[in-house]
Amino acid sequence: MKSKIIILTSVMLCMLACNDSNEVRDVKGAYRYKTTGKVTLEENYAGATKADTLVVNLENESGTLEVVSLHNGDSLLLTIDQLNGNVTATRGTISDGRLHFMPYNRTIEVPTNVKYYDTLKLDLGLIKRDTVLVREVREYEPYDIQVRGYADVYDNNLIFTLEYTGKSQTTERTLRGKGIKSLAKKN
Repeated sequence: MKSKIIILTSVMLCMLACNDSNEVRDVKGAYRYKTTGKVTLEENYAGATKADTLVVNLENESGTLEVVSLHNGDSLLLTIDQLNGNVTATRGTISDGRLHFMPYNRTIEVPTNVKYYDTLKLDLGLIKRDTVLVREVREYEPYDIQVRGYADVYDNNLIFTLEYTGKSQTTERTLRGKGIKSLAKKN
């Protein structure tokens, strides 16, 4: 009786595993990833004819990516766990060697260098002079963004091409970024 239960359980597990296509079976698993790229920050001022733009390099982001089959055709669940602790999930499908995923929302911190100007007034009797002191500080501005894109599948690697669009949480700036790359390598 025990052997029949073991055989029946094995057959059921095999049937569940066989629901995945070959492409899905090849992509499933745990990955390490690193993302890098540039974004354009744009700010419109009231009455201005042209927006003020600034191109910023994103800081490298790394973390883990888990790709799990949902056992209904070619559907996948992608769970992105950033090193800083934020976790995001989205669904995707795979066809013709390319992983397509649903757009998802997340928050990123964008680094910018901000210059502060201070005026130092010198009065030495006969000499009066104003000196401008410039101090540059690296600050981070939070942006709520939407991530779109796809990933090409190469053996144990996923190469993502991403597009970011979003808005600052603290200013009126908007963010755009195309061709942001992320490489995920299977563990």
